[in-house]
Amino acid sequence: MKNINILNLTIFSFMMIAACNPLKKMIELSKQQQINVNPNPIELAGTSVTFDVQTTLPKGMLPKGTSYTLNFEFEGNDVGSIEFKASDYPDSKTSTSSSTKSISVPYDRSTMGGSPGKLTTFGTAKIVVTGKSLDTEKSNVADGVNNTITLTRATNLPTPKAYPGYTDAEETEITSVEFYFNQGSSFLRGSEKKSERGEKFSAFLAEKNITKGVNIVGAHSPEGSTKVNEALAAKRSSVIEKYYRSEMDKYDYKDEADNISFDLIPVVENWDALRNALKDSDAVSTADKNQILAIINGGGTFVDKEKSLSKLSSYKSLLNEVYPDLRNAQTEVTTVIEKKPNNEILAIAQNIVAGESSSDALTLGELLFAGTLTPDLSEKAAIYGSAVKWGGTWQAHNDFGSVHIQLARQEEEGSDAQLKLLEAAKTQLDISNTKNENAEAHLNLAAIAAMQYDWNLANEHINNAADLDLTHSERAYNMSKGTILIPLGDYDNSITHLNKVGNNGWSKWRKGVVQLMLGEIDEAKKEMASLRKQFSDNGWKETGGIDYVLAIISAREGDSSGVSSNLKLAMERDDDGNLKERLMNDVEFINYSNAVKNAMD
Repeated sequence: MKNINILNLTIFSFMMIAACNPLKKMIELSKQQQINVNPNPIELAGTSVTFDVQTTLPKGMLPKGTSYTLNFEFEGNDVGSIEFKASDYPDSKTSTSSSTKSISVPYDRSTMGGSPGKLTTFGTAKIVVTGKSLDTEKSNVADGVNNTITLTRATNLPTPKAYPGYTDAEETEITSVEFYFNQGSSFLRGSEKKSERGEKFSAFLAEKNITKGVNIVGAHSPEGSTKVNEALAAKRSSVIEKYYRSEMDKYDYKDEADNISFDLIPVVENWDALRNALKDSDAVSTADKNQILAIINGGGTFVDKEKSLSKLSSYKSLLNEVYPDLRNAQTEVTTVIEKKPNNEILAIAQNIVAGESSSDALTLGELLFAGTLTPDLSEKAAIYGSAVKWGGTWQAHNDFGSVHIQLARQEEEGSDAQLKLLEAAKTQLDISNTKNENAEAHLNLAAIAAMQYDWNLANEHINNAADLDLTHSERAYNMSKGTILIPLGDYDNSITHLNKVGNNGWSKWRKGVVQLMLGEIDEAKKEMASLRKQFSDNGWKETGGIDYVLAIISAREGDSSGVSSNLKLAMERDDDGNLKERLMNDVEFINYSNAVKNAMD
C-alpha cells in the first residue's frame, strides 16, 4: 500500500512539473514581446483616458490550452487588461501573435491629475484547465497622463444674474395727447386746453422732463378738397407746436427748449383713421360700415370716394359722430426716464442692508441692480439677501444663489466652507425655480454641478435652460454649453457653441485649448493671438496662461527654443504659482527637461 502511495505521489509531482514547464517557458518568451501604447503619454479626452495597445507575442508563446493576459495599471490601480487565448491563435506555435485593442477607463483626478506617474503592465500566463498561473515582472509602457484639456477649466461655468427690470442705460417713454378741432378749423379752442387731456398735458410739461423730441401729427376728416385738407393738416400741427412752445416759456424751460426737435407730420388723404374709427364706433350699423368700407377700399380718387360717401344714408351719422374724432393733432412727446445716479442707488442699498433705510427706499429692480455696482462679493450677498427679504421674487433668489457660488469659488476645493456655500446656493436656486422655472437658475445649478465634476448633471441643467426664456442669458447658455461639452468629449459642438459667445476672453481661451487637442495647431495659434490682442486692447494683465499654451504648441511642433522662451514668459507672469506647480508635472514637456529647468530657475 505504501509503495502505491509513493507511486501516486511521484506521478502527481511529475504532472505538476510538466504543468509548470509551459508557464515558465511562456514567462521566458514574454521578454521578447513587443508592446506599444499610443498615445504616449496617455491622454485625457472627455471624462475618460483612452489608449491603443499594439501587442506582438513571439512564436511559441501560446501553447495549446493556455492564455496570456496583459494587465495594465496606473500608479498601482487597475486600468484594464487584454487577454490572448491560445485557441484564438492556432498558428501561434509557428508565427507571432498580434493584437491592437483600445482600453478606456474613467479619469481619476486623485491618481492621474497630479505627478506624471507611469502606465505599467505585467503578463499573466495561465493554464486554462487547472487555473495555474505565473506572472511576469512589471514594466513601464507609458509616461503619465496628458491632461492639457483641463486647462479649459470646465468647472468654472457662468453664474448669471437675472435681469433686474432696471438698468442705468438711458431709457425713454412716450407721452401722448390728442387735441381736437372744429370742422375746417385749425384754431385750438380754450375748451381743449382746459379739458382733462389738456390739464394733464400742461401738468406733464410743468414737470420739465428731459425731452428728446416731439412728433405732432396733424390730420383731417375726409370732406373737402385736397388743397384745403393739406393746408388744414399742416396748420393743425403748427398750432400745437406753437402752444407747446408757449407752455415751455410759461414753465421757464429756457435753453432747454432750443434742444428739443419738433417733427410736424401732416396726414393727408389717408383712410386708415376712418377705418380704425369705424371699428370702435357704435353710431353706424354693421351694414352701413360694410357700405362705407366698400367705397374707401375701392377705386377712385380721394375726392370721388368722399362724394360717394356723401350720398349714403349713413353719411349724416358719419359727419356728426365719426368725423369729429378725425379732426385732430396727435402729439407724442419722447422724454428720458429720470433715474437715480448709480452711487446714490448703491448708497441707499447699503443703508437698507444696515437697517438705516426702509426697503421701499428703492424699487426691487433698483435694489437688485445695486448688487452689480459693487465688486465686493460679501456686499453683493448682503444686498441680494435684502432683496430676498424685500420681495422674495425668483430673480432675487437666483441672484442670491449666484453670489453664493462665487463665494464658494474663493474657498478651498472640497472644504466644508465651500460645500456649505454650495448647498446654500442650491437652496436659493431651487426656490427660484419653484417660484418660476427660469434659465438663469438652471445655469447656476449647472455651475454647482460642474464644480463637483458632475458633468452629466451640469449638462442636464443647461439643456433645461435651453427650453426656457434665454432673452437675458443666451451668452451664458452658449458659454456653459460650449464649456461642458469639453469634458463630455464633444469638441466640435463645443466650438460651435463657443463661437456664438462672441468677443469673449474665456471663449477664445477654451476654443484655443480644444483646437490644440484636436491637432488644429494653426487655429489654436490664431485664438491665442486674438486673446492676447484682447488683453492688450483692454489693458488686462496677463498671468502666463497664453504663454503656457504657446509653449505646449512649441513642444508639439518640436521647437525647443519656443518651449524655452514661452515657458520663461509664463513663469514670469505666473503671480499665484499655479502654472509653476502644473509645469513640474506636465507630460507635455517630458522631452524638454532643460527648458523646464531654465524656466523654473
